[in-house]
Amino acid sequence: MRIAPEIQIKAELERVSEQVYQALGVTGSREQGNEVNFSQCEGQKDAKVRSAIHFWQVDGLDPEGLNQAVERVRDHLKASGWIGAGEQWDATHTDLEVWAKNPEKTVAVWSQALRDRKRVIFRVSSSCFRLPDA
Repeated sequence: MRIAPEIQIKAELERVSEQVYQALGVTGSREQGNEVNFSQCEGQKDAKVRSAIHFWQVDGLDPEGLNQAVERVRDHLKASGWIGAGEQWDATHTDLEVWAKNPEKTVAVWSQALRDRKRVIFRVSSSCFRLPDA
C-alpha cells in the first residue's frame, strides 16, 4: 500500500480527470459534483488508511454523440496502457459504460453516457493509501 498525503492523491485524481475530459472530445457544463472526497478505506479499521473519489459530470451535451465520446475515453485509456479495460451497454437506454485501472493500479476510471439526461458521468477513484506519519 502506498503512503501519500491527501493533497497528492487529490492532484493525481484531478489530473486524470482532466485527461479523460480532454479525451471525451466534447464541451459542456462541469459545474456539478466536481470535488474530490476522502473517506476511510472500506474494510480497513485504521483511520489513516484512506481512499478518494472524484465524481463529476459533463452536462448539456448532444445525446447522439455521447456514446462516441465515451468510446474516445475508452480508446484513450487503452492507448495509455490502462489495464482491465471493460465496457458494457445498458440495454434499456443503449448507453455505454467503460472502466479501467492505471498500470500501477492506484487509480481507476469509470464513465457512462446518459443520453436521456444529455450527460456523461465519471468516477475517478484511488486505491487505498496510507497517510504519512506526522
